[in-house]
Amino acid sequence: MSRYYLSILLFFVFIFEGTIFQYVTYSAEGLYIVVGRFVLVTLVLLGIYLGRSSSMFYALIFGLLYDVIYTNMLGVYLFGFGLTCYLFSLAYKRIQDSVVIPLMLVASAVLFFEFYQFGLFKLLDVTQMSLGEFLEVRLWATVVANLCFAILLYYPLKKLIAYIVAQSKLRER
Repeated sequence: MSRYYLSILLFFVFIFEGTIFQYVTYSAEGLYIVVGRFVLVTLVLLGIYLGRSSSMFYALIFGLLYDVIYTNMLGVYLFGFGLTCYLFSLAYKRIQDSVVIPLMLVASAVLFFEFYQFGLFKLLDVTQMSLGEFLEVRLWATVVANLCFAILLYYPLKKLIAYIVAQSKLRER
């Protein structure tokens, strides 16, 4: 049963990001555009503490889910989530004991993904937002909001992953 906890958690984070979070950020809509990347934050933390293969598996599944539900183009989130999780979970064994470094990696991953998505949408002429407007209105508010979510999620997710690893070791005996 413990194997399904991560899938259930990621599904609830996906639902929260797509529904409830839209109402929470409604008041800041005039000055800033805050985009929740909570699934990406969870996937990067998962990659740091559980390994690249698990993170990549969930990244591809939820990236495809994003593409089917939120975009008209298949592959934008699928490739973006997969690439981001691959890049930011490369050295996961070395940084598990720190608190600051995983949070810095999460902020860097959100920053990387936002630039990837903006660049791709600018290349395909999907967005008319300029780079200056993107930096001023959207990027920094998004990174700060997702970093706050990562701080809230960090300790419970670390404990959940430790529990799942302990349960899998018990099953192997």
